[in-house]
Amino acid sequence: MQVTKRDGRTEEFDLAKIHRLSNYACEGLDVSVKDLNANIAIKFYDGMKTSEIHEAQIISAAELIGREKPDYTYVAARLLLMRVYKEVTGGKAEYPDLASFVERGITEGRITPELRRFDLARLDAAIDPEKDKLFDYLGMQTIADRYLLRERELPGKKGKIIEMPQHFLMRAAMGLALNEILTNGYSADIATESALQYYGVLSVHDAMTSTPTLFNAGTMHSQMSSCYVNTVADTLLSDPGTNPFASIFGTITESAALSKWAGGIGTSWTRVRGQGDIIKGTNGESAGIVPYLKVYNDTAVAVNQGGKRKGSFAPYLESWHPDFMDFCEIKKNTGDERRRAHDIFPASWLSDEFMRRVSGEGPDYWSFFSPSEYPELHELHGDAFTARYTELEAAGKFVKQLPIIEVWKKIITMLWETGHPWVTFKDECNRRNPQQHVGTIHSSNLCTEITLNTSDDETAVCNLGSTNLANHVTEDGKIDFDKLRHTVRTQMRMLDSVIDLNFYPSERAKASNWRHRPVGLGVMGLADMLAKMGIDMDTREALQVQDELFEAWSYYAIEASAELARELGSYGSFEGSLWSQGILPIDTAVDHTTSGRFDWDVLREFVKGGMRNSNCMAIAPTATISNIVGVTPSIEAPYELEYTKSNLSGTFAVISSALTHYSKVKSAFDIDAEWTIRAAAVRQKWIDQSQSVNIFVPADTRGSHLSDLYVLAWKKGLKTTYYLRRLVVETEKMVEAMTPVVAPPEVEPAETNFCSIDDPDCEACQ
Repeated sequence: MQVTKRDGRTEEFDLAKIHRLSNYACEGLDVSVKDLNANIAIKFYDGMKTSEIHEAQIISAAELIGREKPDYTYVAARLLLMRVYKEVTGGKAEYPDLASFVERGITEGRITPELRRFDLARLDAAIDPEKDKLFDYLGMQTIADRYLLRERELPGKKGKIIEMPQHFLMRAAMGLALNEILTNGYSADIATESALQYYGVLSVHDAMTSTPTLFNAGTMHSQMSSCYVNTVADTLLSDPGTNPFASIFGTITESAALSKWAGGIGTSWTRVRGQGDIIKGTNGESAGIVPYLKVYNDTAVAVNQGGKRKGSFAPYLESWHPDFMDFCEIKKNTGDERRRAHDIFPASWLSDEFMRRVSGEGPDYWSFFSPSEYPELHELHGDAFTARYTELEAAGKFVKQLPIIEVWKKIITMLWETGHPWVTFKDECNRRNPQQHVGTIHSSNLCTEITLNTSDDETAVCNLGSTNLANHVTEDGKIDFDKLRHTVRTQMRMLDSVIDLNFYPSERAKASNWRHRPVGLGVMGLADMLAKMGIDMDTREALQVQDELFEAWSYYAIEASAELARELGSYGSFEGSLWSQGILPIDTAVDHTTSGRFDWDVLREFVKGGMRNSNCMAIAPTATISNIVGVTPSIEAPYELEYTKSNLSGTFAVISSALTHYSKVKSAFDIDAEWTIRAAAVRQKWIDQSQSVNIFVPADTRGSHLSDLYVLAWKKGLKTTYYLRRLVVETEKMVEAMTPVVAPPEVEPAETNFCSIDDPDCEACQ
């Protein structure tokens, strides 16, 4: 049999060479080299290109991945790794030294020359190519396809990879450690120490930074932030003397600029006057928010990061806004298309007063008010909002009234049919806001985990990274608290560094982030951790373990920020914050109980002396980075225990990492949603921002049960919820879909454009 080389020459096929690579790929794994070679052999043909032979080996290993032999995922990863090695080195299966990679990256215009400041020889000595074997096939494929730096790309041609996997992680570590030199004024030796520490947690997958940070740290364009939150002023263009983005089209312009650099955006639209409201300047009537949301929607589609993906925009609206009922319908696949916006992700911003009435505690109607007449309703929250709202209601100042059940039914029905609007809780977000002395939280972000103040002069920014909980369990199934503390402290310094190094597409985003310095430390692999401990997620034991775990995680994060403040100074608006008063997240929670493991009084006194960051914790979906490190996303149970994925080479199985630790693992749809909410409530005790909480329900769930679930979420102190997902059994095939709770038979299920939970290519948050 002859094979065709890259230069067109032919030579005799070398089967021994194939077998040597198979032996390398299978070494130390619970797989069969014989089975792998047999699967490879059937794909050979005379005249086959040498490049095709390697691809055949990779897909042959991927085809063997299954529940009985999950280790084939590492076989396929190692074979893919060899392809990366050869592409980077031009044929050699070995690592170039770090210094030569840095110089090559600088020459290609991909890496900042500032990386020359490090002790590259010392960093190179720390790089361990064996750690490449920690990636499974999906993880290696993800970084090879989208993360590893490439040569300059010509039109229509993808440049060659120039970055080894460990160089990729070291580059991210160095990019963040640059802050020690550029901002903190420390020596190159100190920066090198920091890079070593950062690489230490990244390289073994104990933690991972967010996708924007992985993409851009250490490069020529350091846009490393994940999330932005802004607000729309009720004017077409900005008024003289105000921020240029403080208007309808100003905020849309800012959103476009933020989206250009891959940021997910949440925007409060509540201040924009409703349909029919008088415009005094022209003596005309307002068309309401829906026409502007169409422009907002089309901006998200148009500004698509050079064709990589559509922008990700989430508009928020308070339930007392006159256009709220229309807002709930903007994702419908029926009705007037001029009043639909299918590419954005609407969310409701609900007050306690609204939820009390839904629960039968108060009047059975709901009143809608003009935001231009009563703008204070947007700024007030809690008892102050309730007092002003009911005062205006009693005075008959409302635009219209509807039965409260009709409004609630609209939310639940549209949520079921289209996945939107998400249900988020205004008063709980603001009641527990550490920064309530300097503003109001008007909305959350794209993935509902960020809860930061916004105003005409400040666009909130948050930088994300996640602790891999699966790597913080001891061999005897206990939480490794010492390791957890080390990881969290390291991550907090990494996240804080992003603030100073970051490129900001908007001046009001930069001003806000530098003044308040919020970060969003999150987690992933919770299901893996519980699986390693042999604990079902729908048990009281799981709730107890999470209570203990997140207490420690919260303590360590707050402690680390307070220590950074001692070294580098407190954030600018610290004085007057809840932190400055010694009030911690647990002190404002619905449930104040602690385990007794930590002396919280000592921490309260320590925090009074300063915090580096206004906010420390936010649990994002982690759709992509959890794939990189090979664990379950975020705090979710596995979406599916086993599924298939296709690439250019073929189709392969992906087995949930949790299933490899515990055979009784349940999928998210096998766990009663009440357990999901109760677990989220346990975690929310300890978190100063929020978490992306998806609600999974069976196909036959009744509307009344959905109502009960969201009322429970509110009563338990959740700040936000994310997608409502349901599973349909159709001809023995499990299919995820959205259908209306109440709809005529001729209405077909809507095709919902989901944000991230089942999309490993989503980069909006993590």
